[in-house]
Amino acid sequence: GTQEVLIKSSVMFILLYLLLASGDLFQRKFIRLFSDENKKRQVQAITREVERKISRYLLTVTIVNTLMGISLGIGMYLVGMPNPVLWGVMAGFLVFIPYLGPLIGVSIVTFVALLTFDSIERTLLVPAIYLSLETLQGQILTPMVLGFRLALNPVAIFIWLIFWGWIWGITGALLAVPMLTVFKIFCDSIKSLAPVGEFLGR
Repeated sequence: GTQEVLIKSSVMFILLYLLLASGDLFQRKFIRLFSDENKKRQVQAITREVERKISRYLLTVTIVNTLMGISLGIGMYLVGMPNPVLWGVMAGFLVFIPYLGPLIGVSIVTFVALLTFDSIERTLLVPAIYLSLETLQGQILTPMVLGFRLALNPVAIFIWLIFWGWIWGITGALLAVPMLTVFKIFCDSIKSLAPVGEFLGR
């Protein structure tokens, strides 16, 4: 499946590049659809607010996930796990997949620990470190930084994960929650879509 992941990731990055290169072209075209000046100003204000919130969210999540990866890499290094940088990078990406991501990560490092260490105490220390850091990140750090307003409904997350995992495989699963959060921010910023945003939240 590596080839498929690389192809889909390449398509995603090309699309991202084209969107960034176009600047505010689509925003200006969208505003031109409205003839009323007040409506134009209102649409522009909404799009700016959505842009600001999305930028803050993506920056925050990237920093938190990077810290998670670095912390886990250091933890794996201290207990003597081989390739600690690999496990740190893996954990940083898997944080984007709630529920399934940590489960996959813990399973992999536990399996490697079983093959690496002779002592059962040292082996159990590996998943214990992973679970402790994941709990700290998921239950304390991320909610504290992002606030309750961006908390998502677990049912909505699960359905979103299944859908984008089916569409884009592993790449879709990695992007599912950031896209769902972006969609919720968009709904919360537009009155007519506020009920949808309420449904997606906790």
